[in-house]
Amino acid sequence: MHCSTCGSIMEKDSKFCGECGTQAVQGQAVPQAQAVGENEFASGHIQSEQPTGKAGSFQENEYVQKGKKISKQFFGFALEALKSPMAASRRVTESDKVNGIIAHVLFALLLPLFTYIQAKKLSGGFIDVPFGSMVLQPFLVLLIFLAAYTAVNLGVAKLMKADHSFIEVLTRFGVFNVIPAAVLLVATVFSLLSINVFSFILFGIGVALFAVASFALTFSLKEHSQGGLDVFYGLIVVNVAMTIILLIIGDSIMGNIIEQIENNVPF
Repeated sequence: MHCSTCGSIMEKDSKFCGECGTQAVQGQAVPQAQAVGENEFASGHIQSEQPTGKAGSFQENEYVQKGKKISKQFFGFALEALKSPMAASRRVTESDKVNGIIAHVLFALLLPLFTYIQAKKLSGGFIDVPFGSMVLQPFLVLLIFLAAYTAVNLGVAKLMKADHSFIEVLTRFGVFNVIPAAVLLVATVFSLLSINVFSFILFGIGVALFAVASFALTFSLKEHSQGGLDVFYGLIVVNVAMTIILLIIGDSIMGNIIEQIENNVPF
């Protein structure tokens, strides 16, 4: 208990301060108690902020761990696809869908990225090559095309009396897309290193392998089912449908790219 005037320590039952003689008033220790309460509140506030920082750090570490886990799983998925694509496509499970989607995203990104890099080199700085029209737009269109191709194959699978879900067909297609994506990745790296001739050869191989992967997908869907549409006719249906879609999409993309380049010509 402290004196309200001079702050000296007083006995609990004292009526007067021994230092200054001020009469003790009931409740005068309240300021001290209040100060203690404020200190406790401040201490509690600081302590409450510390767990928040720790929680944020923990959440960040959790994202890093998830990223490492997904990368490791995709690496194993890609190795299996490179060793035996057809067998790997028939062993896919629900847990492989993320890996299949990653393979599609890589392919859809690397194809226009290679074209953009080469176009920048050929322009020599005289023509501004638009990144959005050359990379982003084709990237989105290719993703739509891959989804549409998956849907067409799913329809053909139903005609062949093969029971598959959309996600399973998409994942199987992702297995076959690993090899074309890997070749395009090497082609893009060589293009950045100005190894142009070899990069163009690899680019052509990558596109050709994508065509092979598209055919292989239809074959992989017809496993043990009996009856239904024959695989040969299934391939015809798939290719006719996708040729029509490609002509429509390709005409739109090329028209937009040519228009953008013409608008950026400085003369």
